[in-house]
Amino acid sequence: MWIDKLVLEQSHKQLACISWVPESVYVVLGNANKFEAECKVEQCEADSISVLRRSGGGGAVVLHSGCVILSVGMWVKHYYRNSEYFRAINDSVIATLRNEYAEFRELSQNGISDITLNGRKVAGTSLYRSRNYLLYQASLLVHTQVHLIDRYLGHPTKEPEYRGGKAHSEFLSSLSEFRKDCTPDSIKNIFEKNLASNLKSELEEHLYEPQEDQLKYLRTRFV
Repeated sequence: MWIDKLVLEQSHKQLACISWVPESVYVVLGNANKFEAECKVEQCEADSISVLRRSGGGGAVVLHSGCVILSVGMWVKHYYRNSEYFRAINDSVIATLRNEYAEFRELSQNGISDITLNGRKVAGTSLYRSRNYLLYQASLLVHTQVHLIDRYLGHPTKEPEYRGGKAHSEFLSSLSEFRKDCTPDSIKNIFEKNLASNLKSELEEHLYEPQEDQLKYLRTRFV
């Protein structure tokens, strides 16, 4: 099952942004991850945890009610420039939070594409490209719930240099550690109100009209 379905159903739009809070616990694998290598299989199976896959890369993550999931689908002019687009979208995500709360002024991109706060990861992100279509996803930790991550994920087979072999509890942080009144719903609402406008401001010159010949492939492949 693809976690990308919600945003891909809106791939006929030039720009679509979806923010949601998981109601259940899920494990989500990157497109190249192997379940047996990244996850604690016995615990996942014992607890009947649903395992999803995303079209973009990156490592395995655990989604839970303390997360906000951001999905962005957009049409862009250039086939390449992935690093540029990745950073621009992350910058828009960061700006959305900084503009609301002064406590998040130290948010930055770290590693390949993580979003960190004071050097600890608060969001993992991924990117998928299909010619002119770009699909971005982020899993943003509002409440960490490290016990779930420890239960269902092993230490990743690949890690960014800045992690330095740290355990999940030492490596991860959450927005509520810096702003106590943050809740998943309040953060979701902030993104629903402001992310699209921030993306348009950041990427206006790159946005492109939906391409009908490419839409058919996207819908057949993932939806």
